[in-house]
Amino acid sequence: MPGAGSIVVERVASASTVLSARASAPLKLLVPRPRGASAWAYAATFGGGLLAGDSIDLEVRVGPGAAALCATQASTKVYKSELGQLACQTLSATVDEGALFALLPDPVCPFAGAVYQQRQRVELAPGASLVLVDGLVSGRAARGERYAFTSYRTVTEVVQENRLLVLDALTLENTAESTIAERMGRFDAFATAVLVGPQVETAAAALVESLTRTPLRSPDHARNPLLATTSAIPGGAVLRVAGEEPEAVAAFLRTSLAFLASLLGDDPWARKW
Repeated sequence: MPGAGSIVVERVASASTVLSARASAPLKLLVPRPRGASAWAYAATFGGGLLAGDSIDLEVRVGPGAAALCATQASTKVYKSELGQLACQTLSATVDEGALFALLPDPVCPFAGAVYQQRQRVELAPGASLVLVDGLVSGRAARGERYAFTSYRTVTEVVQENRLLVLDALTLENTAESTIAERMGRFDAFATAVLVGPQVETAAAALVESLTRTPLRSPDHARNPLLATTSAIPGGAVLRVAGEEPEAVAAFLRTSLAFLASLLGDDPWARKW
């Protein structure tokens, strides 16, 4: 089907290995690191973004004891929808026992008039670990398209041992009472990170303790350009951050998730920012 893709990573001869990576237009998959301490794959689209009517459906399987990174080359641009057609993305991932899956896409950037829908579901076997990031920027703010999109909807589900652990949903649309821009205030970038599983549990607990002990604030105690909060969940944490500048949110995430470099065998952000 158009836009369908799949990635399978298994542990072979003591290394995480991409056994298969398939995609049909407009989706394309790049695999710069098919084998190593972790296997890396990047999702992109022909044309540099999602058009109205595009539907991306990606399936990922990480086998027992393997480690995999799935990311993007840049932000996911969503172009204007002339007739109200959806541009949508669906990700379904299965992470087997003792495996690690890091889902680290750049944020979604909806242009003026865009209609976007996203659904992500990750199923974790006993002993599996996950780091998932989901981000949004206000659009092409420099062109006057700050929160000028028509609709943005996203749902993230994390299921651990057949039990729903995380259900996170966000819908942004203008209403008769207020616009999206009015509700989002001064912040132009938002991100949510889910950390769960034995390989990341210690880092998640340290993050919760750090933000609880020292709330994020600017040095002069003026209006914060960046706000962050964490919530503990069984075996992990959920991190939320909002910033006036997308670069500040990205830098904060990179610092907060720096422990991933040792788990993946390299820093996934080293050659991006």
